[in-house]
Amino acid sequence: MYGYQLDGRKIIVNECEAEIVRYMYSEYAKGVYVKDILKDLAAKGITYKGRPFVRNSVYNILRNEKYSGVYKHGEEVIANMYPQIVPTELYEKVRAIVNKNKFGKRSVKADFLLRHKIKCGYCGQSINAESGTTKNGTRVYYYKCNGRKKRLNDCQKSMVRKEVLEELVLNTVMEELNAPETKNNIVSGLLQLQDSRIKTNPALSLLLKEQRQTEMALNNLVAAIERGILSNTTNKRLHELESRQEELERLILIEKSKTAVKVSEQDIREFYEQALREEPKKLINCLVKEIVLFDDRMEIYFNSPIKKSPDESRGFSFYNSFADMHVYLYSNTAPQVKKMRIEMYVG
Repeated sequence: MYGYQLDGRKIIVNECEAEIVRYMYSEYAKGVYVKDILKDLAAKGITYKGRPFVRNSVYNILRNEKYSGVYKHGEEVIANMYPQIVPTELYEKVRAIVNKNKFGKRSVKADFLLRHKIKCGYCGQSINAESGTTKNGTRVYYYKCNGRKKRLNDCQKSMVRKEVLEELVLNTVMEELNAPETKNNIVSGLLQLQDSRIKTNPALSLLLKEQRQTEMALNNLVAAIERGILSNTTNKRLHELESRQEELERLILIEKSKTAVKVSEQDIREFYEQALREEPKKLINCLVKEIVLFDDRMEIYFNSPIKKSPDESRGFSFYNSFADMHVYLYSNTAPQVKKMRIEMYVG
């Protein structure tokens, strides 16, 4: 690690490198940019393991708590393992600046609930998350057809404000997921899925198969030893197989115990009700497979187990209604209110 070296089995400070570390911390704490620190290091011919310093290597040093004399192993804090190079106060100041810059950059990004789930109903291209700035400097987020954006075709799909589309989808889907019939279908499907996994349990099947193969290999090896074929290699292999056999027995017991614990219908229902109340966005992310978006219609496709009645080749249709949608034809114009037909299917 840069700034340290081994003296026998003891970690000691490499004073030449430690001076560079202190310089980095001192300059960064003053507000000097990393790119300028890099330029200064390069001008002085200072390298990292024989190569010029790069941004990542500098940031790794600025974020490394060991330079403050603290070493963490899991939850355990081990002091004095690494001699302190950077004063604690300076380290804390730099860490605060690094974190502020780190999260400050991310804060402009929005959490798009429907990211990677929407497809244009006109041209089939993906509808991606976008952002822009209004004349008064307000940042806005919306969904826009990739075909129209990159002019891959003559698609004229209107862009939709993020909050408008997400609120419409969230409210409509949650209303349906709260319907008694849908709840019963989902709980029933989860029970069937649990029964299916208990019966098949691919992990257990693989472990049992390996156990049979290991047992066969052990028998063959023992037979060879009985015939007088014994060497360091066969002895080592025997111990390896015996050790693996013990490990397999332990893993098989764990898998069998998993299948023995069956979640009741009441537990599943309570978990579902809690998810509806506390984590609706996660529930939608899990259940909604794809959304096909038109300017006047939206098709929402669900993963199983939501099923009601068959509807030709589009899967199982179980919802068909209208809602108001605010459509922005251009980023600098007022929205138009249109009636949006919402259809839900099991894809």
